[in-house]
Amino acid sequence: MPPFPVLLEKPALKTVDVSLVPTHNIFQSMLLLAKDENEPGIHEWVVKTRTGMAKKDLENHRLALIGFFFAILPEEGQITFPAYLNQLERTDATVLRDKMLSAYAEIQHEDAPDANWDEVLASAESYVKFLRSRFDDEHVIVEIETKAYEYVIDPPAMKDFLVGHLNWIWKNHFAAEWARVEPMLRESVRSFKGTNLTSMSRTEAAKFVTGQELNEAKWCQKLDEVERVVFIPNAHIGPYIHATVMNDTLQVVFGARQPEESQNRIPELDRAEIVSRLSSLADDTRLHILQLVAERGEIRVQDIVEMTSLSQPSVSRYLTQLTGSGYLQERRESGAKVYILNRDRIEKTLKAVNAFLLDRSKTFFAKGVIS
Repeated sequence: MPPFPVLLEKPALKTVDVSLVPTHNIFQSMLLLAKDENEPGIHEWVVKTRTGMAKKDLENHRLALIGFFFAILPEEGQITFPAYLNQLERTDATVLRDKMLSAYAEIQHEDAPDANWDEVLASAESYVKFLRSRFDDEHVIVEIETKAYEYVIDPPAMKDFLVGHLNWIWKNHFAAEWARVEPMLRESVRSFKGTNLTSMSRTEAAKFVTGQELNEAKWCQKLDEVERVVFIPNAHIGPYIHATVMNDTLQVVFGARQPEESQNRIPELDRAEIVSRLSSLADDTRLHILQLVAERGEIRVQDIVEMTSLSQPSVSRYLTQLTGSGYLQERRESGAKVYILNRDRIEKTLKAVNAFLLDRSKTFFAKGVIS
Protein backbone atom coordinates (compact mmCIF):
# COMPACT_ATOMS: atom_id res chain seq x y z
CA MET A 1 0.00 0.00 0.00
CA PRO A 2 1.10 3.62 -0.44
CA PRO A 3 2.63 5.16 2.72
CA PHE A 4 0.23 6.57 5.29
CA PRO A 5 2.14 8.03 8.29
CA VAL A 6 1.02 7.25 11.81
CA LEU A 7 0.78 10.31 14.04
CA LEU A 8 3.09 10.21 17.04
CA GLU A 9 3.06 11.81 20.48
CA LYS A 10 4.87 15.11 20.70
CA PRO A 11 8.29 14.60 22.32
CA ALA A 12 10.46 17.12 24.11
CA LEU A 13 13.66 17.07 22.03
CA LYS A 14 13.46 18.27 18.45
CA THR A 15 16.02 18.48 15.68
CA VAL A 16 16.02 19.43 12.00
CA ASP A 17 18.55 18.10 9.52
CA VAL A 18 19.30 17.65 5.82
CA SER A 19 20.78 14.24 5.05
CA LEU A 20 21.41 11.86 2.15
CA VAL A 21 19.74 8.83 3.83
CA PRO A 22 20.80 6.53 0.95
CA THR A 23 18.45 3.58 1.42
CA HIS A 24 15.32 5.68 1.96
CA ASN A 25 16.40 7.90 -0.94
CA ILE A 26 16.72 4.98 -3.34
CA PHE A 27 13.50 3.44 -2.04
CA GLN A 28 11.66 6.68 -2.86
CA SER A 29 12.93 6.57 -6.44
CA MET A 30 11.78 2.95 -6.67
CA LEU A 31 8.32 4.12 -5.61
CA LEU A 32 8.30 6.68 -8.42
CA LEU A 33 9.12 3.92 -10.88
CA ALA A 34 6.15 1.89 -9.59
CA LYS A 35 3.65 4.63 -10.40
CA ASP A 36 1.39 4.24 -13.42
CA GLU A 37 1.36 7.78 -14.77
CA ASN A 38 4.14 10.19 -15.69
CA GLU A 39 3.72 13.29 -13.55
CA PRO A 40 5.21 16.48 -15.03
CA GLY A 41 8.58 17.23 -13.50
CA ILE A 42 9.51 13.65 -12.60
CA HIS A 43 13.04 13.04 -13.87
CA GLU A 44 13.26 11.60 -17.36
CA TRP A 45 15.35 8.66 -16.09
CA VAL A 46 12.27 7.32 -14.29
CA VAL A 47 10.13 7.66 -17.41
CA LYS A 48 12.72 6.07 -19.70
CA THR A 49 13.41 3.23 -17.28
CA ARG A 50 9.72 2.47 -16.86
CA THR A 51 9.17 2.55 -20.63
CA GLY A 52 12.11 0.23 -21.24
CA MET A 53 11.10 -2.43 -18.71
CA ALA A 54 9.42 -5.64 -19.81
CA LYS A 55 5.73 -5.79 -18.88
CA LYS A 56 6.24 -8.65 -16.42
CA ASP A 57 9.17 -6.92 -14.73
CA LEU A 58 7.16 -3.73 -14.30
CA GLU A 59 4.21 -5.71 -12.92
CA ASN A 60 6.51 -7.39 -10.40
CA HIS A 61 7.94 -4.02 -9.42
CA ARG A 62 4.50 -2.54 -8.80
CA LEU A 63 3.49 -5.62 -6.82
CA ALA A 64 6.59 -5.40 -4.62
CA LEU A 65 6.53 -1.65 -3.99
CA ILE A 66 2.78 -1.14 -3.71
CA GLY A 67 1.52 -4.49 -2.48
CA PHE A 68 4.25 -4.91 0.13
CA PHE A 69 5.23 -1.32 0.91
CA PHE A 70 5.15 -1.71 4.69
CA ALA A 71 7.03 -5.02 4.56
CA ILE A 72 10.02 -3.60 2.67
CA LEU A 73 10.02 0.02 3.93
CA PRO A 74 13.62 0.52 5.20
CA GLU A 75 13.85 1.14 8.94
CA GLU A 76 17.51 2.22 8.82
CA GLY A 77 18.02 4.67 5.99
CA GLN A 78 21.68 5.58 6.54
CA ILE A 79 23.02 2.19 5.46
CA THR A 80 23.84 1.33 1.86
CA PHE A 81 21.19 -0.31 -0.25
CA PRO A 82 23.16 -3.57 -0.57
CA ALA A 83 23.37 -3.65 3.25
CA TYR A 84 19.60 -3.16 3.41
CA LEU A 85 19.14 -6.06 0.98
CA ASN A 86 21.33 -8.24 3.20
CA GLN A 87 19.20 -7.31 6.22
CA LEU A 88 16.06 -8.16 4.28
CA GLU A 89 17.45 -11.55 3.30
CA ARG A 90 18.26 -12.34 6.96
CA THR A 91 14.76 -11.40 8.17
CA ASP A 92 12.45 -14.27 9.07
CA ALA A 93 9.68 -14.58 6.46
CA THR A 94 6.84 -14.57 8.97
CA VAL A 95 8.33 -11.60 10.82
CA LEU A 96 8.54 -9.75 7.50
CA ARG A 97 4.89 -10.49 6.70
CA ASP A 98 3.69 -9.60 10.20
CA LYS A 99 5.56 -6.30 10.08
CA MET A 100 3.30 -5.28 7.20
CA LEU A 101 0.12 -6.59 8.81
CA SER A 102 0.92 -4.77 12.07
CA ALA A 103 1.37 -1.52 10.14
CA TYR A 104 -2.04 -2.07 8.51
CA ALA A 105 -3.64 -2.71 11.90
CA GLU A 106 -2.32 0.60 13.26
CA ILE A 107 -3.81 2.67 10.46
CA GLN A 108 -6.69 4.72 11.80
CA HIS A 109 -9.38 5.35 9.18
CA GLU A 110 -12.89 6.40 10.14
CA ASP A 111 -14.63 3.46 11.86
CA ALA A 112 -12.20 0.74 10.79
CA PRO A 113 -12.81 -2.44 12.83
CA ASP A 114 -10.05 -4.21 14.76
CA ALA A 115 -8.13 -6.72 12.67
CA ASN A 116 -9.21 -10.34 13.03
CA TRP A 117 -6.46 -12.01 11.05
CA ASP A 118 -8.25 -15.34 10.69
CA GLU A 119 -11.09 -13.53 8.95
CA VAL A 120 -8.89 -11.09 7.03
CA LEU A 121 -6.69 -13.82 5.57
CA ALA A 122 -9.54 -16.24 4.86
CA SER A 123 -9.76 -15.14 1.21
CA ALA A 124 -8.49 -12.57 -1.27
CA GLU A 125 -11.87 -10.82 -1.11
CA SER A 126 -11.75 -10.47 2.69
CA TYR A 127 -8.14 -9.23 2.48
CA VAL A 128 -9.07 -6.51 -0.04
CA LYS A 129 -12.12 -5.61 2.05
CA PHE A 130 -9.88 -5.17 5.07
CA LEU A 131 -7.55 -2.87 3.15
CA ARG A 132 -10.50 -0.77 2.03
CA SER A 133 -11.47 -0.35 5.68
CA ARG A 134 -8.02 1.20 6.28
CA PHE A 135 -7.47 3.19 3.09
CA ASP A 136 -9.49 5.24 0.63
CA ASP A 137 -10.63 3.24 -2.42
CA GLU A 138 -8.29 5.19 -4.71
CA HIS A 139 -5.33 3.78 -2.77
CA VAL A 140 -6.43 0.15 -2.98
CA ILE A 141 -5.54 -1.36 -6.36
CA VAL A 142 -7.59 -4.56 -6.36
CA GLU A 143 -5.52 -6.35 -9.00
CA ILE A 144 -2.28 -5.76 -7.11
CA GLU A 145 -3.70 -6.58 -3.66
CA THR A 146 -5.38 -9.76 -4.92
CA LYS A 147 -2.02 -10.95 -6.23
CA ALA A 148 -0.32 -9.82 -3.02
CA TYR A 149 -2.73 -11.95 -0.99
CA GLU A 150 -1.33 -15.11 -2.61
CA TYR A 151 2.04 -14.24 -1.09
CA VAL A 152 0.68 -12.93 2.22
CA ILE A 153 -0.69 -16.37 3.09
CA ASP A 154 2.65 -17.95 2.12
CA PRO A 155 5.38 -15.91 3.90
CA PRO A 156 8.39 -17.89 2.56
CA ALA A 157 7.20 -17.37 -1.02
CA MET A 158 6.55 -13.69 -0.24
CA LYS A 159 10.09 -13.24 1.09
CA ASP A 160 11.65 -15.06 -1.87
CA PHE A 161 9.73 -12.84 -4.29
CA LEU A 162 10.64 -9.59 -2.53
CA VAL A 163 14.31 -10.40 -2.00
CA GLY A 164 14.64 -11.64 -5.56
CA HIS A 165 12.94 -8.65 -7.16
CA LEU A 166 14.69 -5.98 -5.09
CA ASN A 167 18.08 -7.52 -5.80
CA TRP A 168 17.22 -7.64 -9.50
CA ILE A 169 15.93 -4.06 -9.74
CA TRP A 170 18.95 -2.78 -7.80
CA LYS A 171 21.55 -4.54 -9.94
CA ASN A 172 19.86 -3.94 -13.30
CA HIS A 173 18.61 -0.37 -12.90
CA PHE A 174 19.39 1.48 -9.67
CA ALA A 175 23.03 0.70 -8.83
CA ALA A 176 24.40 2.58 -11.84
CA GLU A 177 21.90 5.41 -11.46
CA TRP A 178 22.76 5.85 -7.78
CA ALA A 179 26.46 6.03 -8.67
CA ARG A 180 25.58 8.81 -11.13
CA VAL A 181 23.43 10.96 -8.83
CA GLU A 182 25.04 10.40 -5.42
CA PRO A 183 27.79 13.06 -5.85
CA MET A 184 25.18 15.65 -6.87
CA LEU A 185 22.96 14.76 -3.92
CA ARG A 186 25.89 15.06 -1.52
CA GLU A 187 26.50 18.57 -2.87
CA SER A 188 22.87 19.43 -2.15
CA VAL A 189 23.24 18.16 1.42
CA ARG A 190 26.51 20.04 1.86
CA SER A 191 24.93 23.29 0.65
CA PHE A 192 22.18 23.13 3.26
CA LYS A 193 24.53 21.97 6.01
CA GLY A 194 26.19 25.35 5.62
CA THR A 195 23.00 27.21 6.54
CA ASN A 196 21.59 27.89 9.98
CA LEU A 197 18.41 25.81 10.06
CA THR A 198 18.35 25.85 13.88
CA SER A 199 17.48 29.56 13.86
CA MET A 200 14.28 28.86 11.89
CA SER A 201 10.97 27.42 12.92
CA ARG A 202 10.26 24.01 11.43
CA THR A 203 7.81 25.51 8.96
CA GLU A 204 10.35 28.14 7.91
CA ALA A 205 13.00 25.44 7.52
CA ALA A 206 10.64 23.34 5.39
CA LYS A 207 9.94 26.26 3.04
CA PHE A 208 13.62 27.19 2.89
CA VAL A 209 14.88 23.68 2.10
CA THR A 210 12.15 22.61 -0.35
CA GLY A 211 11.89 26.03 -2.02
CA GLN A 212 8.09 25.86 -1.88
CA GLU A 213 5.37 27.75 -0.04
CA LEU A 214 3.71 24.55 1.27
CA ASN A 215 0.34 26.19 1.86
CA GLU A 216 -2.04 23.65 3.42
CA ALA A 217 0.30 20.73 2.70
CA LYS A 218 -1.03 17.96 4.95
CA TRP A 219 2.37 16.69 6.01
CA CYS A 220 3.26 20.13 7.41
CA GLN A 221 0.80 19.47 10.23
CA LYS A 222 3.23 16.83 11.51
CA LEU A 223 6.27 19.12 11.62
CA ASP A 224 5.78 19.93 15.32
CA GLU A 225 4.46 16.50 16.30
CA VAL A 226 7.65 14.51 15.88
CA GLU A 227 11.03 14.42 17.56
CA ARG A 228 13.08 14.86 14.42
CA VAL A 229 12.64 16.17 10.87
CA VAL A 230 15.01 15.03 8.14
CA PHE A 231 14.97 16.59 4.67
CA ILE A 232 16.23 14.20 1.97
CA PRO A 233 17.24 15.55 -1.47
CA ASN A 234 16.19 13.18 -4.27
CA ALA A 235 17.34 13.26 -7.89
CA HIS A 236 14.08 12.03 -9.44
CA ILE A 237 11.08 13.44 -7.55
CA GLY A 238 11.18 16.84 -9.26
CA PRO A 239 8.84 19.50 -7.81
CA TYR A 240 6.94 17.04 -5.61
CA ILE A 241 7.37 16.24 -1.94
CA HIS A 242 6.90 12.91 -0.22
CA ALA A 243 6.73 12.73 3.57
CA THR A 244 6.53 9.71 5.87
CA VAL A 245 6.78 9.28 9.63
CA MET A 246 8.94 6.51 11.04
CA ASN A 247 10.43 6.05 14.51
CA ASP A 248 9.57 9.57 15.71
CA THR A 249 11.11 11.06 12.55
CA LEU A 250 9.38 12.91 9.72
CA GLN A 251 11.32 12.11 6.55
CA VAL A 252 10.68 14.72 3.85
CA VAL A 253 11.92 13.81 0.37
CA PHE A 254 12.26 16.83 -1.94
CA GLY A 255 13.76 17.58 -5.35
CA ALA A 256 17.51 18.05 -4.95
CA ARG A 257 18.48 21.72 -5.05
CA GLN A 258 20.69 24.36 -3.46
CA PRO A 259 19.72 27.36 -1.32
CA GLU A 260 18.98 30.30 -3.60
CA GLU A 261 21.66 32.43 -1.98
CA SER A 262 24.38 29.80 -2.36
CA GLN A 263 27.41 31.35 -4.05
CA ASN A 264 29.03 28.16 -5.31
CA ARG A 265 26.40 26.96 -7.77
CA ILE A 266 26.32 23.34 -8.91
CA PRO A 267 25.18 23.42 -12.58
CA GLU A 268 23.74 19.88 -12.45
CA LEU A 269 21.51 20.79 -9.49
CA ASP A 270 20.37 24.08 -11.04
CA ARG A 271 19.66 22.41 -14.37
CA ALA A 272 17.68 19.58 -12.76
CA GLU A 273 15.57 22.03 -10.75
CA ILE A 274 14.85 24.19 -13.81
CA VAL A 275 13.84 21.17 -15.89
CA SER A 276 11.43 19.97 -13.19
CA ARG A 277 9.87 23.44 -12.96
CA LEU A 278 9.54 24.04 -16.69
CA SER A 279 8.16 20.58 -17.48
CA SER A 280 4.95 21.50 -15.68
CA LEU A 281 4.57 24.45 -18.05
CA ALA A 282 5.47 22.49 -21.19
CA ASP A 283 1.90 21.37 -21.82
CA ASP A 284 -0.73 23.41 -23.62
CA THR A 285 -3.61 22.38 -21.35
CA ARG A 286 -1.77 23.06 -18.10
CA LEU A 287 -0.57 26.41 -19.44
CA HIS A 288 -4.12 27.29 -20.54
CA ILE A 289 -5.44 26.51 -17.05
CA LEU A 290 -2.78 28.77 -15.53
CA GLN A 291 -3.84 31.49 -17.99
CA LEU A 292 -7.48 31.14 -16.91
CA VAL A 293 -6.52 31.36 -13.24
CA ALA A 294 -4.34 34.41 -13.90
CA GLU A 295 -7.17 36.19 -15.76
CA ARG A 296 -9.86 35.42 -13.16
CA GLY A 297 -7.77 35.75 -10.02
CA GLU A 298 -9.22 32.55 -8.54
CA ILE A 299 -11.05 29.58 -9.99
CA ARG A 300 -12.94 26.39 -9.10
CA VAL A 301 -12.91 23.02 -10.84
CA GLN A 302 -16.39 23.56 -12.26
CA ASP A 303 -15.38 26.94 -13.68
CA ILE A 304 -12.65 25.28 -15.76
CA VAL A 305 -14.97 22.47 -16.86
CA GLU A 306 -17.44 25.05 -18.14
CA MET A 307 -14.74 27.10 -19.90
CA THR A 308 -12.98 24.17 -21.59
CA SER A 309 -13.90 20.86 -23.19
CA LEU A 310 -12.26 18.92 -20.37
CA SER A 311 -14.05 16.48 -18.09
CA GLN A 312 -14.10 17.08 -14.35
CA PRO A 313 -11.69 14.18 -13.61
CA SER A 314 -9.25 15.57 -16.19
CA VAL A 315 -9.46 19.07 -14.73
CA SER A 316 -8.93 17.70 -11.22
CA ARG A 317 -5.85 15.79 -12.41
CA TYR A 318 -4.35 18.87 -14.07
CA LEU A 319 -5.04 21.01 -10.99
CA THR A 320 -3.40 18.38 -8.77
CA GLN A 321 -0.33 18.44 -11.02
CA LEU A 322 -0.12 22.24 -11.00
CA THR A 323 -0.63 22.38 -7.26
CA GLY A 324 1.96 19.65 -6.71
CA SER A 325 4.49 21.53 -8.82
CA GLY A 326 3.80 24.72 -6.88
CA TYR A 327 2.29 26.92 -9.61
CA LEU A 328 -1.17 26.92 -8.03
CA GLN A 329 -2.24 27.23 -4.43
CA GLU A 330 -5.51 25.91 -3.11
CA ARG A 331 -7.77 26.93 -0.26
CA ARG A 332 -11.28 25.99 0.78
CA GLU A 333 -14.22 28.35 0.50
CA SER A 334 -17.67 27.16 1.58
CA GLY A 335 -16.43 23.57 1.39
CA ALA A 336 -15.15 23.88 -2.20
CA LYS A 337 -11.55 24.08 -3.34
CA VAL A 338 -10.53 27.42 -4.83
CA TYR A 339 -7.30 27.77 -6.82
CA ILE A 340 -5.13 30.86 -7.13
CA LEU A 341 -1.89 31.56 -8.98
CA ASN A 342 1.32 31.22 -6.98
CA ARG A 343 3.03 34.29 -8.37
CA ASP A 344 6.09 33.83 -6.19
CA ARG A 345 6.71 30.37 -7.70
CA ILE A 346 6.45 31.74 -11.24
CA GLU A 347 8.74 34.67 -10.49
CA LYS A 348 11.33 32.37 -8.92
CA THR A 349 11.17 30.03 -11.91
CA LEU A 350 11.86 32.89 -14.32
CA LYS A 351 14.60 34.16 -12.02
CA ALA A 352 16.20 30.70 -11.93
CA VAL A 353 16.23 30.47 -15.73
CA ASN A 354 17.70 33.98 -15.94
CA ALA A 355 20.42 33.17 -13.41
CA PHE A 356 21.28 29.87 -15.06
CA LEU A 357 21.56 31.22 -18.60
CA LEU A 358 21.99 35.00 -18.68
CA ASP A 359 24.02 35.46 -15.48
CA ARG A 360 26.22 32.53 -16.45
CA SER A 361 26.89 34.05 -19.89
CA LYS A 362 27.79 37.36 -18.24
CA THR A 363 30.32 35.53 -16.08
CA PHE A 364 31.93 33.95 -19.11
CA PHE A 365 32.00 37.28 -20.92
CA ALA A 366 33.66 38.90 -17.91
CA LYS A 367 36.30 36.14 -17.82
CA GLY A 368 36.91 36.49 -21.55
CA VAL A 369 35.71 32.95 -22.22
CA ILE A 370 33.08 34.27 -24.65
CA SER A 371 33.83 37.14 -27.02
